[in-house]
Amino acid sequence: MENSIVSLVLDLMVVLIAVGFVWYGVRRGFLVMLVNTGGRLISCIVAYIASRALATTIYNVYIHDRLVSSISESISGTLSESDASVQVSVILQELPGFLRNMVYGLFGNASNISAAVGETLDGSVTAITSTIVDQVVYPIVYLVLQCLLFLVLFACLKIIIGALSETLRNLRRCILIGVPDMLAGAALGVVEGILSIFVVVVIIQLLIYCSGGQIPFLSDDTIQSTHLFRIFYNFSPFVDN
Repeated sequence: MENSIVSLVLDLMVVLIAVGFVWYGVRRGFLVMLVNTGGRLISCIVAYIASRALATTIYNVYIHDRLVSSISESISGTLSESDASVQVSVILQELPGFLRNMVYGLFGNASNISAAVGETLDGSVTAITSTIVDQVVYPIVYLVLQCLLFLVLFACLKIIIGALSETLRNLRRCILIGVPDMLAGAALGVVEGILSIFVVVVIIQLLIYCSGGQIPFLSDDTIQSTHLFRIFYNFSPFVDN
């Protein structure tokens, strides 16, 4: 019952955002909406591309080596005679609590993780730790960093574009008037609504990743039981496939 209510709320949110932006487009008119929609689209594209590059750079420069070194020093001499499942468990226990919860929540327990990476666990403590960090920790950290950076960059870019659109509010009457202006604005409102729904999806995905998938009303079953929201969710490039 609770999942059904959440599914309905998510679908209703999609409808309200779409209708809201259509009405917004009718009120603002073509010229302002052209700048708004173009700006939102450019902001999404630039923020997505930049967030990928920045997430990779931040992880490689500031996180990976320090994490591997810290864990290796803590567990040195404890893995030589352990099986893969124990190795994984020991290493994951050295992760920061919030990160460990995310790993277990999204990948399962140590046995599940060792089944996926166990065959590659060979070599020194540092090599084993690096393998687990690269194959288990990195995908989660990368997605969280990318989502956060995307939202920050998108917000900054949208502020800049928004300032430009405000300067054009009084020029709309010089381009189109009446019904054509409203219809053109409404059409662009649909596009801007879709882009706004995408941003909301990223925020929800970030919540799911940071909670390790442990938010009851935002489970995968709940999302897939929606009719509209799941379309945007499944097409998001931030989904961990």
